[in-house]
Amino acid sequence: MLSRPRVQFVYLHHVFDDEIEGFRNTLREIGSTHEFVTYSKAVELVYSGKIDRPYACVSFDDGLRTTLNASRVMDELGIKGCFFVCPAIVGEPDRRLVKRFAETRLHYPAMEVLSWGEIEDMLSRGHEIGSHTYSHPNMADVTAEQAIDELELSADVLRRRLGGVKHFAWPTGKWETFGALAGRAVFDAGYASCASAIRGCHLPRPMPAERREVCLRRDHIMGSWPIHHNMYFLARSALRESGNDYEWPSDWQSTVKHERRSARPVFPDMVSSLAMTSA
Repeated sequence: MLSRPRVQFVYLHHVFDDEIEGFRNTLREIGSTHEFVTYSKAVELVYSGKIDRPYACVSFDDGLRTTLNASRVMDELGIKGCFFVCPAIVGEPDRRLVKRFAETRLHYPAMEVLSWGEIEDMLSRGHEIGSHTYSHPNMADVTAEQAIDELELSADVLRRRLGGVKHFAWPTGKWETFGALAGRAVFDAGYASCASAIRGCHLPRPMPAERREVCLRRDHIMGSWPIHHNMYFLARSALRESGNDYEWPSDWQSTVKHERRSARPVFPDMVSSLAMTSA
């Protein structure tokens, strides 16, 4: 089943010190049956529909500093990943704001986040950086205008700081925390792809002409889980016969509120002056 031609996106949030060996071994296991490719290559394979073997790529959400060590493990194995970050908190020196961000936005205890220098180091080693919104709100709890601001401001900062950004993944990745308006706004903001956290894979089949019609599926794995646990999810995805494994929900109602408010950053006291003023 794991030899079935498809593109398998896997993602994580963190790799703590006691998870490094499990993470490394899981990647080795995936690599025994899949060819690892970059995130951009995986996206292009999905859009082309020309998938001749099992491919896999790795991404990380939230921009936690533990992913720096994860990137080095990936380097050892010849794997390049995509790290989705929130520019509002990148390099934030105020530990109180970082703690608040972790607790209220990520629902984690306080932990360190990546700096701009560390992100630039990742890029120099061949990894990619994607957008995870500007400040990691629940996109169902903000107005349409604020959702668009989150998408556009994040893209603007990443382009000015890093030279470009192609890919987007929304916080939590669930249908109920996004919406049709936000989905369209992703591509209007210039992103080339939009990723969920809905489990699944992408089979070789003709894709729509419009990229905005495609929503990427990703399987969550963890370095702390047994290898067979992680591989179970990949095998389950490979067994699916769904013909619409790339589509947005056909019956969803937009979860982005439509009432008009004055546009403003969703988390104004976390706006990084460095991010806002960088040229």
